[in-house]
Amino acid sequence: MFWHRGAWAHTKVEKARAVMRARGEAAEALAHQGDEEEPAWLDWVDEGELQIMEARAYTELHRPLRAVPLLNDVLSQYDTAHGRELALYLAWLAVAYADANEPEAAAEVACRMLEIANGLGSERTNERARVVRRALDRFRNIPEVRDVLGAA
Repeated sequence: MFWHRGAWAHTKVEKARAVMRARGEAAEALAHQGDEEEPAWLDWVDEGELQIMEARAYTELHRPLRAVPLLNDVLSQYDTAHGRELALYLAWLAVAYADANEPEAAAEVACRMLEIANGLGSERTNERARVVRRALDRFRNIPEVRDVLGAA
């Protein structure tokens, strides 16, 4: 958990190498657990969560070519019963697509994210929706993006 949180802190100050080092340490710690009693955080920190953290870091660091495949991989296996988390992860993917100059893909993912987020009552998903809209705004002349922004 320490390494997981450390990686995110390094992301916020744009230290890419430190992010990846911390992510590697988190993966190593996760791999070596099991010899002792499992801590409570293992209920939600697994390899998928580490992939999400890595993808979020790449998105924040504006490295969409690394973020998009990770997010697509995790989302392809994600349990859709967890609407809040799904909406959050889709928001990261929409921003990564926008950063990759793929506005139609960003709009498609953003539309799905906003449909899921609508009515959740989560301030965190509402904030990510605002981030997604800002990421899409530079593409507002593209019909798919205009539709999403108009519906938001």
